[in-house]
Amino acid sequence: MLRRPAWLLPVLFSSACGGASPPAPAARSQPAAPAPAKSPAPASTPPPVEPATASASDPACATALPYFNAIHSAAAQPTPDLATLRTAYLGTAVQALVKASDAETGRSDDAALTAALATDAPGAFITAEFLLHGALSQRLRHNLELAINDKDPAKRAAAWSAARCAWEQDLRPLALAVQTRSAELSSETGRQDASIAADIDAVFLAGAAALKAEPIDERVLKPGHETIEKTWFRAVHRELATTAARAQQDGDALAARRALGLFNLIRDRLQDRNTPGIAVVEARLGGEAKQLDPAAVMREIDIALVKRARKYASHALEAKLSGVEALTSATEGLAYTRILLPGMQAAIRDKAFDPEAHIAAWSHFAELAEAGDDPDELKKLSAELVQWNCAYQQALGIRECTATADERKKP
Repeated sequence: MLRRPAWLLPVLFSSACGGASPPAPAARSQPAAPAPAKSPAPASTPPPVEPATASASDPACATALPYFNAIHSAAAQPTPDLATLRTAYLGTAVQALVKASDAETGRSDDAALTAALATDAPGAFITAEFLLHGALSQRLRHNLELAINDKDPAKRAAAWSAARCAWEQDLRPLALAVQTRSAELSSETGRQDASIAADIDAVFLAGAAALKAEPIDERVLKPGHETIEKTWFRAVHRELATTAARAQQDGDALAARRALGLFNLIRDRLQDRNTPGIAVVEARLGGEAKQLDPAAVMREIDIALVKRARKYASHALEAKLSGVEALTSATEGLAYTRILLPGMQAAIRDKAFDPEAHIAAWSHFAELAEAGDDPDELKKLSAELVQWNCAYQQALGIRECTATADERKKP
């Protein structure tokens, strides 16, 4: 039987092993935003480790490093300095990165950023900050695609480095904040997310090595692409839930604006799965902060994500995939499911649902799908994955369990 690459064990399936599952919290009818951590960190949880930065391997990124550092310093101030952000962006190598990404993707992030920096309106720094995060998130995703699909090995390696730059120099601090907070939780979600930034670091490192191999190791790169992208979505999802809860609790309009900026990083995940939900989320996050309903916001997002996960619970079987393609398909489904796990754990009232066992089932499904040598067991596992995915769809109020149907606008 084929075995998954060694790096996949800690990155993809770490929560499926290592001790008994902690007690599940009481069920709720809708997924609620995770509460801020109050329990002490488990003794076995290591502190976050800064990776050895590899951004200098991308020449355009190396030129931008001083400006990224200035942007981080500005954002860390008690009162963020919009003037510093203007100086660090306008006319610098960071703006050149965003313009290059716009040219490659057909987006207009630079124009939006430039316009945001031209105003001193309340919350302008947050608006500009998250427009930059959005631009570099798209740069990450676009270059991951190139690293997988381009025919030229040199271009693939350059694209991987460009994606790694966007991660290390702009996006990683947000994921690291989620990781640090989650390390203090004793729940299954906390256990999973306590390595969220480190997981992405590990895949980038493994991917760089895979691109130097002869031949290029696709078994690392293809599932690695899905792991990086969806684990980044998981970081955004967790931070959005926490920020929306804080906005509502404190009546904090700036926190609500930040939550809206976070939503825009994953807004396209709702397109064609819960398209009407986009307007719902934007209206809730753009309204009165005290009236914000964080659980309702996360429900609209999870409606779209659970449909995306549903596809991969049976895709490898239905499409008769094996090898790298099957592993990649199952990896994508697992990565989406890990985003959804807090909502599933809160909303599925069937006592037979065990979050840790569910992740373990996805792990086994990925292994069998890659090997392609036990179709009966694969069917059994697929049915189990579909069962719990559909249970969450039902809890979310989706009328019919689906992977592709868009939600209809509510009357």
